[in-house]
Amino acid sequence: MGKEFSCTELLAKAGEIVAERAREEAEVLRDKGEVEERMMAELFRVLRLMEMDLAMVKAAVQEETLGERLEQTKASCRQAILVDLPSEFL
Repeated sequence: MGKEFSCTELLAKAGEIVAERAREEAEVLRDKGEVEERMMAELFRVLRLMEMDLAMVKAAVQEETLGERLEQTKASCRQAILVDLPSEFL
């Protein structure tokens, strides 16, 4: 999340691409039997929340609002990472 983007639209687009890629990779692992359906549902839920947060970032007009929404988006990203990592890495 330390990467700088020139505008909120680029940040939102990058987030959408990352979420889609995470879904694709999770589906491959599920098809191989390496991921439980419960974990898939939780990951997809968190990724959807992250995408909604990014849409709110994109819509922000005031700097203060943008800062608040960026912090919320960072929290969603952290949550997605925690869902995605196996417990032995935590």
